[in-house]
Amino acid sequence: MSSNAASISGTAFRAGADGTPRVFLSTSTAAPGQRRLALAVVVLSTLIFVAAAPFAKTTLTAVPAFLPIHQSALVIIDLITAVLLFGQFGILRSRALLVLASAYLFSAAMAVAHLLSFPGLFAPGGLLGAGPQTTAWLYFLWHGGFPLLVIAYAVLKEDLPGRAEADRPSSTGAAVLTSVALVLVVACGLVLLTTVLHDGLPEIMRGDRDASTKVLVASACWALSLTALPVLWRRRPHSLVDLWLMVTVCVWIFEIALASVLNGGRYDLGWYSGRIYGLFAASFVLLALLLENSVLHAQVVQVRESERRQAREALTRHEERLRIVHEIDRSLIGEVDLHALAAAVLQPLRELLGVPRVVVNLFDLAAGEVEWLAAAGRRRTHIGPGVRYPLSFMGDLEALKRGEPQVIDTHALPPGPATQALLSSGVRVYMAVPMIAGGELIGALSFGGELPEFPPEQVTIAREVATQLAVAITQARLFERVRRHAEELEQRVKERTAALEAANKELESFSYSVSHDLRAPLRAVDGYAQMLVEDYGERLDDEGRRLLGTVRASAEQMGRLIDDLLKFSQVGRRALSRNPVDMRSLASEVAAELGSAYPKVRVELGVLPALAGDRALLRHVWSNLIGNALKYSAQKDAPRVQISGRVEGAESIYTVRDNGAGFDMKYYDKLFNVFQRLHREDEFEGTGVGLAIVQRVVARHGGRIWGESVVGEGSSFHFALPQGTDQ
Repeated sequence: MSSNAASISGTAFRAGADGTPRVFLSTSTAAPGQRRLALAVVVLSTLIFVAAAPFAKTTLTAVPAFLPIHQSALVIIDLITAVLLFGQFGILRSRALLVLASAYLFSAAMAVAHLLSFPGLFAPGGLLGAGPQTTAWLYFLWHGGFPLLVIAYAVLKEDLPGRAEADRPSSTGAAVLTSVALVLVVACGLVLLTTVLHDGLPEIMRGDRDASTKVLVASACWALSLTALPVLWRRRPHSLVDLWLMVTVCVWIFEIALASVLNGGRYDLGWYSGRIYGLFAASFVLLALLLENSVLHAQVVQVRESERRQAREALTRHEERLRIVHEIDRSLIGEVDLHALAAAVLQPLRELLGVPRVVVNLFDLAAGEVEWLAAAGRRRTHIGPGVRYPLSFMGDLEALKRGEPQVIDTHALPPGPATQALLSSGVRVYMAVPMIAGGELIGALSFGGELPEFPPEQVTIAREVATQLAVAITQARLFERVRRHAEELEQRVKERTAALEAANKELESFSYSVSHDLRAPLRAVDGYAQMLVEDYGERLDDEGRRLLGTVRASAEQMGRLIDDLLKFSQVGRRALSRNPVDMRSLASEVAAELGSAYPKVRVELGVLPALAGDRALLRHVWSNLIGNALKYSAQKDAPRVQISGRVEGAESIYTVRDNGAGFDMKYYDKLFNVFQRLHREDEFEGTGVGLAIVQRVVARHGGRIWGESVVGEGSSFHFALPQGTDQ
């Protein structure tokens, strides 16, 4: 047998109700038909024996070629039988089979020795150093040894299927080789016994005729065969091997009777018919084994085809499972409507599970009800909510929360339209598989039909789909919340944008008022004050002229304050126009423009990295920082202003440092607020808006500004802007 056949025979076909293998000839119980066939063969052999026995001593023509043909066929049959039995031993590891295979190998070896020693075939006295008695003694040792081994087989027969593995040979190859070697050693020993010790053996042949003592030896062999038959019969139950071995032993008895007991010598009717009986006897087990091999091969082909079919069906089911899960996963990636998802998934899932109905149920725990998301039946698919029924239809709620599927008997449900709808659709029993996402029970996937059985694969598929559906439903609900929140935010943004636009319009109106309505009175005050000085200055005393100077100075200060406020407002409202800016050139331009008013101050301009920004707004930054540095350092004996820059990471950092008056760092929090001044007006003029403008411009460019100072030693202001990025 092939290795594949052996593998399948040793596993897939051991299907007896008691666990005993039922495929092999050595383990299959004989059926009544097989018993009748064996009985018919025995009866026919008996009739032929009875008819031939009276004529057993009838001398026939000597045909020397008969024996080589007979023995050659016998050797081939016995060897094939032995090989097949050794093969079954290799699978079943039964010691009884090992002994039986050795019996047939022993028969083949003795048949070869008998043929070679037969006088007149290959040499006048036979080969192997044979004497006149060698051939006859080899025949009886052969026909006595075989039934002895059959008896040993019957004694060792494994009639208990649960025999411990320790009682079986661990290495079948080693056991077979040992048995073959032992058989050959015994056969060679018997050959030596009949040749080397020939003269010590009793005389049983005189030429081609039987001696008187032959009957005793033949009867002993006959008795061994007669003994083997009841021993086999008593070892129940009878396998097919047992059945055909008993047929073989019966025919073997007839052979010995015709060829050795009832005949008169070689080449008579008993001698020829006995040899023919022996050939048939050797063939019975072989024919049964060959038939078994054919049946086994057919079963192997059938099983393989069944396995392929099952594999194809399993692959198809697996592909459908993957398709369903992929469809659900696709809904997780994109914003797929739950109803569309249910329509695409439920019918294929129902067909995959092989049930009449599948329902996706959503739980309303507060109301104690279940609502359909979708349901698939044989004829149609219901999509959308509307069908509601009690939560008790889903079984034990606490068990569902623990992730345990529930099996519900429809007949045990309270009567009502929902129960009747289930029964009318053929659902007698159904299972509810919980849908849990984030530890929360949100629903259940229910399916069922006529039968209460739910195979493990079916439950696994339902669990897998229920898990994915739970995630998809939860994510869809989250998408819906996010969408509503986004709509609310969008509405709020629209409202705030409208409010901001209204505020900007009011601010523009206010700026217009400041520019025109406030400036006109200031110009009038300043103009009339100047006219008084020019026309009536001589009539006024010193106090009057001082007061008029104060009025004009205050009007001028008010004008500057209005200008700074307008600048501050414009900085916040103006759209940024980003272009490459040469910061060193811009700072140099501002320093030259402002430095003319402070000729004593030495300005040191270092390397400044360029960037992308709004040049007009950045000019306000440099103008205020450099202007403050010049103003606050001008009263020093050796005033100095240093302008420098560097690149750190993704930022360009610029510094304006002076050795002027400085400020107290405990007031740092007020530094960049509007109208906050850290020096008196009579010390240093200003409006308190400049640094607020600087901070707003830097912030609009996505940067930051800070400063440090020591009173009487000077101040340093730093601002950092991102390199080339549009904030």
